Amino acid sequence: MVKITIPAEVKELIAKRGIKESDVNDVINTAAATKRYIKKGNDGLAKKVIGGLTVYVVSDLSGKGTAVVKTAYAHKMSLGKIVNVMSETDWKTPDGRPIAQGHVEMEYMTVKRNGPALVDPATGDSWVEEYLATKTLAVAEGLFEKKRA
Repeated sequence: MVKITIPAEVKELIAKRGIKESDVNDVINTAAATKRYIKKGNDGLAKKVIGGLTVYVVSDLSGKGTAVVKTAYAHKMSLGKIVNVMSETDWKTPDGRPIAQGHVEMEYMTVKRNGPALVDPATGDSWVEEYLATKTLAVAEGLFEKKRA
């Protein structure tokens, strides 16, 4: 079990985003147990699908057995197969394998489009960065929902 600290300002941010602290803890503990996360320096990026939401947590992993949450965000799109792999990034898997910038299939409300993501070609895993989830994907999800209403 990881000792998780969520600073007050981060608690406020995740509450505004509709993310529960228990989900943040679940994402971190699952990532620690499965080793399915990526690292850049001391920062770790983990994700987990909870209900219809993919929840991401970025935390400082510099302390042994601890995680200090820096941010958390989520999106409703489901991520599919990797469409292409471009250049390597500074992100790495826990065992040091490089993570690349690429594109993946994204689906929401039966609409499929390709979108940018961090990708691991060896495992097929992919991660969406915060700027994309909180801006572009949030707008797209809102438009799809409005159109369906």
